Amino acid sequence: MPVADVRSIRARLTVTLAVVMVAVVLGGAVIASFAIFPLLSQRDLTQLENTAQRMTAGLDATGGAVISSETVQRIAADSLGIILLGDDGVLTAAGIPEADVPTIVARAAHEPTDIDGRYLAETIDTTGLALSFSENASDVPVTSAVLVVRTTDREANGVLLISALSVTAVVTTIILIIAAAIVVGRGLRPLTAMAEHAERIAEGDRTLRLPVETSGDPAIARMASTVNLAFDVQEDAENRMRSFVADASHELRTPLTTASGWVELYLRGGLTDPDALAEAMARVERQLGRMRLLTDELSLLARTDSGRPLENTPVDLAAVAAEVASDARVLHPERRLTVDTDRPAWVLGDEPRLTQVARNLVGNALQHTPADAEVTISTRVTADRVILRVHDTGPGIPVEQLPHVFERFWRGDSSRHAAGSGLGLAIAHALVSAHGGILRVASAPGQGSTFEASLPALDVQPA
Repeated sequence: MPVADVRSIRARLTVTLAVVMVAVVLGGAVIASFAIFPLLSQRDLTQLENTAQRMTAGLDATGGAVISSETVQRIAADSLGIILLGDDGVLTAAGIPEADVPTIVARAAHEPTDIDGRYLAETIDTTGLALSFSENASDVPVTSAVLVVRTTDREANGVLLISALSVTAVVTTIILIIAAAIVVGRGLRPLTAMAEHAERIAEGDRTLRLPVETSGDPAIARMASTVNLAFDVQEDAENRMRSFVADASHELRTPLTTASGWVELYLRGGLTDPDALAEAMARVERQLGRMRLLTDELSLLARTDSGRPLENTPVDLAAVAAEVASDARVLHPERRLTVDTDRPAWVLGDEPRLTQVARNLVGNALQHTPADAEVTISTRVTADRVILRVHDTGPGIPVEQLPHVFERFWRGDSSRHAAGSGLGLAIAHALVSAHGGILRVASAPGQGSTFEASLPALDVQPA
């Protein structure tokens, strides 16, 4: 991942988080702004009703009271006014401009009433509550009281609250955007380092690997480990390919050099004798045949590695084993070769390729064991598997060589100078794997060797 891409991801994440946070903060601010004025209105109404209830309950509990102008002034608060009325009209008023008193008295009712958007008034009937107003050394009965809440400051207070809320929202948004940029930057820091390492690897430093921070995000650490594993697999594949190409070149060079030598000798006039010429041509033919066999085997491995589909037809491995053994007896009449198959062993696969597996395993056993060693090819059928087994009583394979027997072009010390390309077992292993099976080897010095191909059994046996 290029560093520019990481920066683009960082920018997109930051912008996305910023947009989400701005939407949340500003959305909350807008909702709060719409709710402020109803809340302020409800506050005024609640204040008016609570004051009326307290006043009525207090007078009822005390059995009456005599109040003066000073007392009325004390009752009036910053936003609360009061008007006392007697039989002759207004006795006193506090907390309200004198010019507005007549209008309030005329329009007030026993329920909270809005007056010109400036006041919220409610009339309380004090008849029977023994409330009197002391004026000029005489007590005048109070027939009703008007409680008034001034609402003129409501809009100013609402605008002030909205302004404060907006400023807070803007500041909060800026802080959150900065925090988002920092958090995203810190979170993507491992990706930036990974991108830089990946660029260096792409430039040719195959030994470098991505940093794995186990203390950070587990997902990023897992991704780095997975990418490192992919690099390891790629490096191993490249090493194997280089080794494969080198081995193939070496194997082809030997017969090519031999054949070229005889041809060059002939061209220089060194093969004038007919018998010598015939012998030279026979050797050239053998070397060309060796090259042809090698190229065919390499082509087969390449097709198998590419995953090209195989034929899928019912194949009786018991019949295949018998056929391969019969052919081997013709080529090696002096060898003891036994077939052990008790019943048909059906699998689904490519019959020519499975025949080649059996032929390669038997040929390997015959080639790398002494003349007095016995070779047995057998088949066994289990519940869901068919086993093709080739066992020999030869000297066995050293333990340290067992992990390498299926490698391409690999030869053990005992067979280093023997004929063959070193691809027979590798081809058998590749073909068995292509059929969904497993090829194993078990061997020990002095106890012979056993190659066992395990393949999925055919569910429905042919008639």
